[in-house]
Amino acid sequence: MIALVLTMLVCVALGGLVVGYVAVQARRDGREILTPEGEELLASARRRQEALVDRGEQVARKTVQAVRR
Repeated sequence: MIALVLTMLVCVALGGLVVGYVAVQARRDGREILTPEGEELLASARRRQEALVDRGEQVARKTVQAVRR
């Protein structure tokens, strides 16, 4: 059983290395890795992340003010 799990982990790691290598080579050649829809999805996720970080900082400031009182 352990051998099966280790073999699966090795296969997943090798697959990740191959995908990473192909992505790096594509970037060096100036090609985009994602489709336009994928790029938009990634940009949307970054915008949501920034909004969540801002919201988290606001909540943290309010919490610190409430604790200091």
